[in-house]
Amino acid sequence: MHFLRLFLSVLSTAPAVLSSPILEQDLNERSLSASACSKVVTIVEVLKLYKATPFCSSYLRISTSTSTATTTKSTVSTITTGTPLTTTVFAPGDPPALAARNEPECNSPQLANRNAVPLELDERDNVVPNYVSVFPTSAISSACSCLNLPTPSTVTTSTTTATIRTTVSAPTTTKTIYPCAAPLPSPGPAYGDAPSALPSTIPGTENTRFYLDTPQGTSAQSCCNTCFFEVANCIQAFFYSYQGCVVQQGVGVIGTGQGVSGSCPNGKIEGLVYGPDVMPAFRSTGNIVGPCGVAYNNV
Repeated sequence: MHFLRLFLSVLSTAPAVLSSPILEQDLNERSLSASACSKVVTIVEVLKLYKATPFCSSYLRISTSTSTATTTKSTVSTITTGTPLTTTVFAPGDPPALAARNEPECNSPQLANRNAVPLELDERDNVVPNYVSVFPTSAISSACSCLNLPTPSTVTTSTTTATIRTTVSAPTTTKTIYPCAAPLPSPGPAYGDAPSALPSTIPGTENTRFYLDTPQGTSAQSCCNTCFFEVANCIQAFFYSYQGCVVQQGVGVIGTGQGVSGSCPNGKIEGLVYGPDVMPAFRSTGNIVGPCGVAYNNV
């Protein structure tokens, strides 16, 4: 009778579900002799009520089953063949504005939860929880043995590496230059001097004047854009603040067939090499080079 009072005292704070025990798959009674488990049936019911699988596994020191799983990690090795090529193209006006840099937000580090609830006693190794602390340790061990406890298991992962080799051609990069970007002289080859003796690939020349009251002659930048993007085979141009823009155009040009565009219908012009404009024309901004040269030495 004293033992029954003690058991009822232990269960006074437990949820009122003992009349309908929780039958989890890993808390079913083992197929042991009825007499062996009947002696600790009260403790068995308490263990079921509190879902004490972790506690009993630790209390009985059930060995952990270890297995190994092998995974394959693939890495790609890329072999580049050929020589990288860079194609230069000219664009009118100013380059697009750089996108505003988004500074990363400086978030405060997450602070540890100081009010974290400690582990329940039944999850600590070999610590007897309150709900069975009044029973003898031998009886607790027997009761745990009457439960169908799963065997703890761990899986060790072994990784092997497989290398996949691929071959790609060297990339071709397009470099965009804005030769007439403000303020002039721009980073591109806007100002430079054509050779004093033009190559045989340019049999003749023709000059066109655009006065200050025209769109082409209103500024040095307008004059530059006219030479690079409006007049075919423009060799060079000059802007004078008092009279506007003068464009020199090649006539009967023999091009290389490379770098063909609206400005250079026959492609680049062999022998048309530009150097620094060390002696700009009087009252001009300096020689504005054309788009069909094969080399620029002023940038």
